[in-house]
Amino acid sequence: MNNKDIPRPNGKFFLRLPFYYGWLMVPVAVISQAVTGVGQTYGISVFNPSLLESLNISLTALTGAYMVGTLFASLPQPFIGSLMDRFGIRRVMTAVVILLGGACILFSRINSLWTLLGGFFLLRLLGQGGLSLLSGNIPAMWFREKLGTVTGIVSGGFSISMAIIPAFFLALINRMGWRAAYTRLGFLVWIIMLPLILLVLRNNPEEVNQTIDGANKIDSTSLGESKIGQHSLELKEARRTPAYWIMMINSALWAMVITAIFFNLLPIFSSLGISKSVAAATYTTYAAASLITQLIAGPLADRGPLQYLLFACMCTIAGGVVVLSLAATPWLAHGYAVLMGISTGLISLVGGTMFARYFGRKHLGKLRGSVLTAQVAGSSLGPFITGVIFDSTGSYRISLWVFLGLIIPAAISTLWAVKPELDSR
Repeated sequence: MNNKDIPRPNGKFFLRLPFYYGWLMVPVAVISQAVTGVGQTYGISVFNPSLLESLNISLTALTGAYMVGTLFASLPQPFIGSLMDRFGIRRVMTAVVILLGGACILFSRINSLWTLLGGFFLLRLLGQGGLSLLSGNIPAMWFREKLGTVTGIVSGGFSISMAIIPAFFLALINRMGWRAAYTRLGFLVWIIMLPLILLVLRNNPEEVNQTIDGANKIDSTSLGESKIGQHSLELKEARRTPAYWIMMINSALWAMVITAIFFNLLPIFSSLGISKSVAAATYTTYAAASLITQLIAGPLADRGPLQYLLFACMCTIAGGVVVLSLAATPWLAHGYAVLMGISTGLISLVGGTMFARYFGRKHLGKLRGSVLTAQVAGSSLGPFITGVIFDSTGSYRISLWVFLGLIIPAAISTLWAVKPELDSR
């Protein structure tokens, strides 16, 4: 076969497709989101006891390294987003996946506090940051009218992975030790992701001679309506709108609170008299509540004003903080998990749809990357703030009330996160 016989992204091969290619992007996005677990808090936290024992460090040192590594990992996210805007999701994701697999292997070889900090930086930069950003942008490049529904499906798959991955990681640790486990995870990242990227993933409908939401026939009118750049705001223009700053602040605060709680969940429940078995079971409740929320509320994100979903998100996380601070029974512990799961489902829907609907697709990578910087930075501060307050007061409840005091005014501000008028620009 010579070069001219190879199917091109814009060639006749794709014109014969009997279905909308965007639906193949949905499982790709789901799997990609699940793979980010190697760099997410719920995945890394499973390794914490092993890290403390192996490196012979204190919890303060561990959380401090996690904070610094995550904080520095947040800074390059707009750059990763701008690379996506310039070169497409496919090329940039290929590089991120190769680097993420290598980061897992390098992490298995850490032997000091400084190498731990570097390992956290790489895992958070490429896992929670880069791969999460790129996979989260896939639905917005292929769907507009159905974006909320598709985002709900993708986020629901991520919720399922959150219920499975910690147990899978723990099984690997118990079977082969934490170092071999992270080495194995690095190879799994490559084995799972690289074939999907090379064989299935495409950047947008235009590459396969289709238009957004599934019109297979291209004419001048439909192509004009689907142009990526039409009615898109650049980052500097988006920053002039209240919606951008409101979403950034609330995303960062949400990440700070949820990461602080998850990183310290077992000791928080222990201080409240809740057993470890009940604490572990709340993860399943949390994931189930998040999944149900995403599937039910997805269509609402297609039609309804997004500021109300964001308001509901912040109200439910506030309710979850209150219930957690008072949790003295298994029922209240699971009640906290339900509220947090609802909040997580809503924030994923809003984050996956608001930027494309409010600001357009052309600069989506840089826009979401800038907000992800704040979100990742917030997640770095949460565990550290909780740890400092606990070391000073001996109480986790005080930090929960501090978080609540921050959430309430932020929740009220979401009501002003209205869609800017793009058509007149």
